Amino acid sequence: MKKIIVITHYTLAKGYQETLAGLTGNDNIVTSICAYMNNEETPELKESIAKQLNTTDEFYLLTDLSFGSVNQIVSQFIADNIHVITGINLPFALELALAAKNNLPINLEQMIDEARKQLLQVEKISETDNQDDE
Repeated sequence: MKKIIVITHYTLAKGYQETLAGLTGNDNIVTSICAYMNNEETPELKESIAKQLNTTDEFYLLTDLSFGSVNQIVSQFIADNIHVITGINLPFALELALAAKNNLPINLEQMIDEARKQLLQVEKISETDNQDDE
């Protein structure tokens, strides 16, 4: 089974979990761990993560900041069945959640490339559209 765990600083992970549940119509697709909420230390965060993992399922651990403390801790869990993706955005998380929900193949490299394309400066898009109209 494919499982997604969002692990971020403070409550961002819970926001992702709730948003993805709403958008996918499934409360069981994503779980979350909100790090550093109660001044916990690294051992407590590691324990929270370890409790959710096993050797039979495929895990996708999503973190917020590439070089942040959460990602440094989560990266220690990388294994054949545990993938860590950092710097996530909602388009990526939604595509991953829908693939997991529908038991579709997951191509992380392609999903990450597509998610990168979602970060845009809107007025630059508008300027390009206006130039095309002339």
